[in-house]
Amino acid sequence: MEGIIARCIVEIMGAPKEFIEQKLKEHVDKLRDDELKILKERYEEPEQKDKMFSQFVELEIHFKNLRELLDFCIDSMPSTVEILKPEEMVMDMAVFEDFINDFQTKLHQTDMILKTLTAQKSVLDKNAINVLHNFVLFACKQKPHTMAELSKVTGIAQKELEPFVDGLVEKGGLKKEGEAYVRNG
Repeated sequence: MEGIIARCIVEIMGAPKEFIEQKLKEHVDKLRDDELKILKERYEEPEQKDKMFSQFVELEIHFKNLRELLDFCIDSMPSTVEILKPEEMVMDMAVFEDFINDFQTKLHQTDMILKTLTAQKSVLDKNAINVLHNFVLFACKQKPHTMAELSKVTGIAQKELEPFVDGLVEKGGLKKEGEAYVRNG
């Protein structure tokens, strides 16, 4: 059998326990659907870490070539890859250059996705803060609210809400009268 045989560990974290167990099995099934030849698979029992669960599967996979191994590594992000066979590999420089260029392309694609998601998250964060500010301003325009009352109507813990409300006071949108906040103007 030519190609590369590797032992790989793929991990998943999430909650609830049943969800991660199902998702890890679905991922391995997708690998099979992608026509990877899985020679062995061994699932460890999920372990609880705080409120999350972690589980991993050890897979022994036959890859047709380096490109297939690279695709697997980029898509599945295994925590470890141990090459079992071959023990040595001789590679034509043109094949190696193709491999490196393909790897670079995948890194650039991943980097672009990350940058796009980071920019989208920034916009969403800004919009969420604006919505929260508007909600607090609207609530305090209707009637004065204490921090505890604002916490209750927003569903945000007092400690987490305080910096936002303090920011509105600093900007002049709210003023504090005793323990209550009222819309300024």
